[in-house]
Amino acid sequence: MVWLVVRLVCVPLCVRVSRVSRVCPGSPRCLFTGIGIALSLLYFPLPTSRCSGFPFLRVMAQINPARLLTSGQIEQLASKDGPRRTVYFTKQLPDEGPPTGEKRYARTQQYLGEWKNNKWDGKGTLEKADGTRYVGEWLDGKRHGVGTLWHRHKDGSLRKVYSGHWVNDVQTGRGTMNYANGDVFVGDWDKGQRHGVGICTYAAGGVYEGEWWLDKRHGFGVYDYPNGDHFEGHWVDDSKEGQGVHFYFSAAHKAHSKRYDGEWVDDVPKCGAYTEMPRDALAPDSQCPDPLPGVQLIDPEGVLASRLAEVRAERAQHRAKRVNLEEHFTPEELEALRAAFERLDAPGKGALSRGQLAEAFQQVGMAPTEEAISSVLSKLQKDTATSFTFADFAQAADLLSPVEM
Repeated sequence: MVWLVVRLVCVPLCVRVSRVSRVCPGSPRCLFTGIGIALSLLYFPLPTSRCSGFPFLRVMAQINPARLLTSGQIEQLASKDGPRRTVYFTKQLPDEGPPTGEKRYARTQQYLGEWKNNKWDGKGTLEKADGTRYVGEWLDGKRHGVGTLWHRHKDGSLRKVYSGHWVNDVQTGRGTMNYANGDVFVGDWDKGQRHGVGICTYAAGGVYEGEWWLDKRHGFGVYDYPNGDHFEGHWVDDSKEGQGVHFYFSAAHKAHSKRYDGEWVDDVPKCGAYTEMPRDALAPDSQCPDPLPGVQLIDPEGVLASRLAEVRAERAQHRAKRVNLEEHFTPEELEALRAAFERLDAPGKGALSRGQLAEAFQQVGMAPTEEAISSVLSKLQKDTATSFTFADFAQAADLLSPVEM
């Protein structure tokens, strides 16, 4: 190949140079001059109009340098690995009006950072055409690791939306979300939803700190109201549900003056007792609290206990929804429940019959009566069901009694 280039390109160049500069064609000076011109033409081809005096240059001007590379070499040059400068991504715009033959393009996004196997991998910054910007870690072309997401306002300013951990392009792990309405959440995330433990500061002034389940307050949590009230208790589906204590703040006394201890149903106190708060030595105005009116009731404790039992029985099915099994069982207990379930679920359908359910309880050391099982299934609204999933089996076991290991 080299000999052919020298024979077809360099030798004619040497002859041409010797005629112009009157140098012997075989001299080293003439040979090196010809080789230099040939190599320069490979990278900087001349327009055909300027090569009229050199027939062989007209041929060189028409050579496409890319044709001198093999397909493997071209692919290697196009592959992106390691740090790279900004790469712009565009899309072709549709023609407007009569076709002119010219193609129009618009930028969709740009990326600056590290690559691996032609995918974003490592640390990098992606900015889209609408101004959305992500700065952080990537894995296999997806946001993965620690990163910050920004949105651009119409005035050009940037608003930090989320800062924290990502897994497979969605928020998972610990992170902070700044909502457009002014709410701020700091806590655990799972697949883009608040899930775990976290603190949410609301734009209206309230603050919730506690457990979350699938983007809703669920479990035990504490809520501070904008007016100074304070609640500690259980939540289900974003509402107060179950046992809880509500402390009522008195602006006149500058302290919590009353409290309610009892049962809550769908954010409403259903059955409990109101009492006066003890005087606070640090709040002088609380030394003279507003007394609660006296109530005379025959067997107040018995009435209260009876009503509590009724409320809890009525709401058992609702409170059993979205049970976080990890919170109700230890890992060893869950493993024992799942092993018993899978042993009886030989076909692998993911369900047990009514008769198999009692046998599964026996395999984990439980011996509930048929009446007790029927009562629990009724609370779960599964008394007429013919098949039961693992979640049904685990919830029933939780309501019957702790698993004996």
